[in-house]
Amino acid sequence: MDLQEEEIVRLLADSTNRAILSLLTDADREFTVAEIADRIVSEGATPFRSSDCENELEQLTISMHHNYLPRLDEAGLIEYDSDENLVTDRTSSAVDAEWMDVEVFDELLSRFRTGRGIDDGAVGLLEGSEAIYEYYREAADKAENELFLIYASDELLDEECLPYAENAIERGVEFYAGTKNQNAREFFRESLPEATIWDPQMDWLYDQSSCPKISRLIVTDRETVAVGLWNEASDGTKTEVAMIGEGATNPLVVLVRELLGSRLDHLDYQSDDFLGNLPFRSD
Repeated sequence: MDLQEEEIVRLLADSTNRAILSLLTDADREFTVAEIADRIVSEGATPFRSSDCENELEQLTISMHHNYLPRLDEAGLIEYDSDENLVTDRTSSAVDAEWMDVEVFDELLSRFRTGRGIDDGAVGLLEGSEAIYEYYREAADKAENELFLIYASDELLDEECLPYAENAIERGVEFYAGTKNQNAREFFRESLPEATIWDPQMDWLYDQSSCPKISRLIVTDRETVAVGLWNEASDGTKTEVAMIGEGATNPLVVLVRELLGSRLDHLDYQSDDFLGNLPFRSD
């Protein structure tokens, strides 16, 4: 990734930037800065948390003038006329209008180099499920506080990885396994009874119309990420690749943390055990 592409990923990881771009893309017209700020505050997409709506609107407007809009303009995502206070969509083929549905991964995938040895600013690419299993085993061995998994199906379950998960749990690492697949849930529940098994509520992960399809997600201590993707050939055969990022400020790590949002802090409340003990039905 060159510096411009890296900056685009960082910009897209911010919820306010995504709200600005989404508004411009959906409406397909120019907006005043005041219109954008008012829409974002009214929809609750602002990072500010003031009880005074007028103050919140003022803070966002100032930040848009001095931070959000100039950076988006410099990256080529919008056109910002600071004299007239007008903003126009200018997304290029490098960041397609479908970025909100995680297709930004597909756009950026071809730009990532294959292999390991990545630093805080780079994103690497693993090819093949076995390489991803190896990466998971290393992640489990290195985990200090938390190991977070999401599996889109039971196709990728591997019993050889279980000892690494068990060792992590014995060291005191919090282990979370999320999946909507019933077979995978039973596998984790029976094999790792001390783990928190939960039902992901993220449509972008299970949206079968999106391309590429995400196969699994691994997050270690919120600073190491592997995003598995299916490559499906015309004959229906599938191979798996994964983008990997390491470091709290790594673009891929930042993007995944933003997509997961506050759910990382409330997984216990989505777990089978918690929901099963509720005195009412939870869907």
